[in-house]
Amino acid sequence: MRSKILTLRDAGKVELVGAQDEVIYLEFSTRQVAALGITQQMVVSALQGQNAITPSGVIEARGERVSVRVSGSFQSEESLRAINLRINDRFFRLGDVATITRGYQDPPQALFRYQGKPAIGLAIGMKPGANLTIFGDQLTEKMRQIEGDLPIGVGVHKVSDQPELVADAVWGFVEALIEAVVIVLIVSFISLGVRAGLVVAVTIPLVLAITFLAMKLYGVSLQRISLGALIIALGLLVDDAMIAVEMMIARLELGDKLEKAATYVYSHTASRC
Repeated sequence: MRSKILTLRDAGKVELVGAQDEVIYLEFSTRQVAALGITQQMVVSALQGQNAITPSGVIEARGERVSVRVSGSFQSEESLRAINLRINDRFFRLGDVATITRGYQDPPQALFRYQGKPAIGLAIGMKPGANLTIFGDQLTEKMRQIEGDLPIGVGVHKVSDQPELVADAVWGFVEALIEAVVIVLIVSFISLGVRAGLVVAVTIPLVLAITFLAMKLYGVSLQRISLGALIIALGLLVDDAMIAVEMMIARLELGDKLEKAATYVYSHTASRC
């Protein structure tokens, strides 16, 4: 599954969570080891020497060098049981002095469970700069294909879905934007009039468009943190826009010229800061 997921264009790291390493256990018979006049350490040292991988030479042909190595690696429990060890000029089978079984590492590594049952998790990451929602759709389709080829009894379950969370966050931002525009329009039209209300309402999409352009230029992607910052900034933007227009109207009513009334807001606010 991991190798197939990595074929996706936007797939990043794919790590296994909760996978336990298989190990081979040797349980020595104290009576048999003592009867042969050997120790467990002698047997382990002989096994390490038998399983060592050492250079056996180099083949040179047409400018290429190929290293030749002789491997004594064990392939299965049967190969371990059948191996002949030489200790103190005596030969004997490992299966005669030890019981060989295959199991999992004990104590186990970090475990992963789904609904209380042992499972193996796939932590799938995305390459930087890719679209998470598009990658989520591609991953869902790929997992559907992989699941169809799995053996009977092996199930695939979704534990966490970041694309769905991001989509909900984006929709939440859109809802907040629509609500802000509607509320500002209603309040502005009632308190400031149609013309001033339109000025306030236009500032919201205009500033957001400039913000999105700047994010695009600086490579800032839409994710949960940036969306949260935009929602907070949206509230400040609505408040500042209404205050600016209201103060400008107030200065016009006091007899200030249009240019002075327009510049009074930021100059007065800056001087106070």
